[in-house]
Amino acid sequence: MAAPLLPLSQQIPTGNQLYESYYKQVDPAYTGRVGASEAALFLKKSGLSDIILGKIWDLADPEGKGFLDKQGFYVALRLVACAQSGHEVTLSNLNLNMPPPKFQTHPPVI
Repeated sequence: MAAPLLPLSQQIPTGNQLYESYYKQVDPAYTGRVGASEAALFLKKSGLSDIILGKIWDLADPEGKGFLDKQGFYVALRLVACAQSGHEVTLSNLNLNMPPPKFQTHPPVI
């Protein structure tokens, strides 16, 4: 029998300075919500395909609210790290030891 999944709020530790800095970029006013368009613009900087990013969104917003709270955004960041590290994008891989997600900070030089 599989172990029950922990609630999302218990899966990702808070206090991660890198994740906190990413969160400030998408919710600078600390509204507690990251809209789909803000999240999409930020997550696209990961270089992942839209198909993978869609799967990440679905897992980070399991109730289909159309926005992410801080914990949901942290889950999305962990899932981006999973994909960038070559792991399957699943909630069961959230606790794997992997490097933090990387995001392009400047537009590419053409």
